[in-house]
Amino acid sequence: MIGARAQLLRAIDLATPLFFCCVLFTLCVSCGPRVEYRARPGFTTAEDLPDEVTLSDGTIIRYVPLTEFLARKRARQQGNAYEAPSTSESESSDPARPSFLPWEEIDEETVRMQAMMPEQVVANTMRAFREERYAALWEQMVAEGVRTRAARESGPDAAREQFVAWCGGARDDVMKLLNRISFGFSTNAVIMRKTGPTSLQIELTPQISSDFRFKIVEIEFDGKRVLLSGIR
Repeated sequence: MIGARAQLLRAIDLATPLFFCCVLFTLCVSCGPRVEYRARPGFTTAEDLPDEVTLSDGTIIRYVPLTEFLARKRARQQGNAYEAPSTSESESSDPARPSFLPWEEIDEETVRMQAMMPEQVVANTMRAFREERYAALWEQMVAEGVRTRAARESGPDAAREQFVAWCGGARDDVMKLLNRISFGFSTNAVIMRKTGPTSLQIELTPQISSDFRFKIVEIEFDGKRVLLSGIR
């Protein structure tokens, strides 16, 4: 009996260091650097914004495509671990079918704009302002209800001309707003809120809005597309 007790104590003595080593390893793994995932604005490149940035406190910021960012967010809300899609899942089953292009250059004079997400509306609008494609923006990205109301007041051609003139005069201030919103999507610099069954607005937070002439971008859904309904 005494011999068995001695063997048990000896086994515990041998196991104790191994147990603490395992605990220490687990703590080291779980206490690694904090990693945050943020959506990369669609118009930026790796030269503009690196894929990974380490902050002064050791936090690692990783910029990922918007689709991955939203998938990670959805998985986190559901309490699941994010799983990257396999190559077969990410590729189209029909190689001949073109992928969705928010901005497509048809020729030197013609562009096709479309959006399925508010972020794409902001990106398209900003590029249209940068390239001064105001008429195309009016016809393709501005909500039909907005164009109909403007046409009712002054006629279709005059409404478009008034919009083009407004864009030219407000270009710098609008670009400033859109640029800040684009980078703010992955931070807490913008607030997105529903304003109706098919509408929402993207607004700069009060902490920074005082530096901007325009502060809000209004978005509308028509059942198929996401469109611009106002900048104010």
